[in-house]
Amino acid sequence: MKSTKALRLLFTLCLISALAVMVMPPLGSAQGKQDFTLYNKTGMSITEMYVSPASKDEWGEDILGIDTLENGDSTTIHFSPKERAATWDIKLVDGNGKDHIRYNFNLVNISEITVRNNGDGSWYWNWK
Repeated sequence: MKSTKALRLLFTLCLISALAVMVMPPLGSAQGKQDFTLYNKTGMSITEMYVSPASKDEWGEDILGIDTLENGDSTTIHFSPKERAATWDIKLVDGNGKDHIRYNFNLVNISEITVRNNGDGSWYWNWK
């Protein structure tokens, strides 16, 4: 009788462990706290996007690569979970080659950024 209870206990523990492993996200899919979604509501395409820590003096690589973010589209930017910087600068380049830059976004507290055209060539940035 004792062996039956021990087997049941062992089976229950194995089942609980297996379920715990199945509901955990894979290690490679962890997201950084700075992840955000950019919404393009400018009326034109965004051909380049640069996101750089506010403490850096250079922009680095265009994170859109060969892609273009068309008007009405959005893209989610994912950061490494190891990334520690909270404050970031963002530079967007429109289809006419004009730079639109915004400094010091605290991306730990921001999950969405929407850019709109002011009608005078400048862009309005809204975030939440």
